[in-house]
Amino acid sequence: MAPILKPTFYPENIPLAVSAFRPDGQVPVLNQQHFDGGQCRIFKVKFSDGESWAVRIPLHLQTDSQDAIINVLRDEQVVLQGIGKTTFTWAPKLHGSSFKFDNPVGFPFLALSWIEGSPLTWTADYPPRPYFSRVIDNKITRVRNGRLPDITEQDCLDQRSLLSRVLHPELENAPFAIDHGDLSPLNILVDSDYNITGVVDWGFASMVPLQLAGRMPRFLQLSELTLPPDVTLQEDRKTYITSLESQSSTSQVAFWISLIHSPDDVDFRHCYLESLISKGMHFTLARLGWKLPNRQRSKAAHRGSFLV
Repeated sequence: MAPILKPTFYPENIPLAVSAFRPDGQVPVLNQQHFDGGQCRIFKVKFSDGESWAVRIPLHLQTDSQDAIINVLRDEQVVLQGIGKTTFTWAPKLHGSSFKFDNPVGFPFLALSWIEGSPLTWTADYPPRPYFSRVIDNKITRVRNGRLPDITEQDCLDQRSLLSRVLHPELENAPFAIDHGDLSPLNILVDSDYNITGVVDWGFASMVPLQLAGRMPRFLQLSELTLPPDVTLQEDRKTYITSLESQSSTSQVAFWISLIHSPDDVDFRHCYLESLISKGMHFTLARLGWKLPNRQRSKAAHRGSFLV
């Protein structure tokens, strides 16, 4: 369904609005093509010196509360400012923001650096195998989200009883990390040689414990809650984990994430951790009896205490 645009939205005023964030006050040219994400519509503007910016405007948020819309943008700005203080180079740079509805655009917005590239295609055939490791070897961030089903008190008690069996005690004092919140192929931009050029759409990002942030990227998670993973997914994961292990001797974070992925019951652990923040996953695991069904029951016995 097409988004309902607010009557006060004036996209033609975007160039004037973002010119305030340039030291020279230059007014850019607005690209007539825009891009729609889950929450925002993204416009591209280009300055005479060749620099391009992305302007994120949250037109698609399902709320009538102006405060809620502003808070979503504020949260994203805080995350991007935090990333800007790290060595992570793939997030867009924040140039400026407006958290008012009475600006020339008529809507709050973020002005970010424009990242060239195309959304990553991730299937059994793409990326081509010669380029596959190039994508995997890049260090990225992680996932989340859910809906609001009926969850009983017993479901919560059952969940809590498993917590100590899922967490790694070695990581109890590990630092928090920025979790992307929606690390799907569409939010990973690559060039024609499958080099990652950027990671976009940080609207769901948050600071979470490392054991949560260190889960598999979304495209390496189970597509359905049934074990074992299919052969292609197992091969993709093997490449990812091999890359992590190759960095473990020089990177503490790579060592920690390798530890998170090391148990035989890693899929259940990942789903369980997601159930802590996703009511949808909580509901699903509770209905499954807090275990993942197995297509090949004869192989289940050696795969860990959670698998049947």
